[in-house]
Amino acid sequence: MVLDRTHLVSAFAAFALIVVGTACWDASQGVTVVDAPDGSEAAFGPVADYLDHRCGTLDCHGQIGRDLRVYGCDGMRLDPNDVPDCVSEPTTPDEHTATYRSLVGLEPEVMSEVVQGHGAHPELLTFVRKARGTETHKGGQLITPGDVQDTCIVSWLAGATDTAACVQALAFPIFPGADAGAGTIDGGPEGDR
Repeated sequence: MVLDRTHLVSAFAAFALIVVGTACWDASQGVTVVDAPDGSEAAFGPVADYLDHRCGTLDCHGQIGRDLRVYGCDGMRLDPNDVPDCVSEPTTPDEHTATYRSLVGLEPEVMSEVVQGHGAHPELLTFVRKARGTETHKGGQLITPGDVQDTCIVSWLAGATDTAACVQALAFPIFPGADAGAGTIDGGPEGDR
């Protein structure tokens, strides 16, 4: 193929524009850096297990159509061959990671602010306000500030996950008003859950 002078100049100009444009492009423009809580299995795994148990059923946040998607053995699975069954197919680390990404991605700038404040104002986050019942939530109020469920979440936001609180929080019923079994979890009367 023979190029005449006009086509050759046009091709060279286009090439030069691409080279100059790429050289001047700043990859950091338009990128939001999130100061997020620890997403490691040790730090977030217990929180993810609690969220899966309390919020991740298929009729709640365990479905693809929700802004906050919770993955795990109580509901939506990453692997379409896995079924919601915590006994034979427990939540995988990849499902914890997917839940983490969904949660941190809801309000990344606000999440950064809460983390930078060491969890001092978790109520800035919509998911905390909804769980505490201070903002309308189809599931109603699920936690009370200071109970083990709240402590599980807030301690993670503060950078020091209280794994004992997260384990205790698993004893709460999936649905408010359901019976979690005999006894109490947080030392309060049965009705204080």
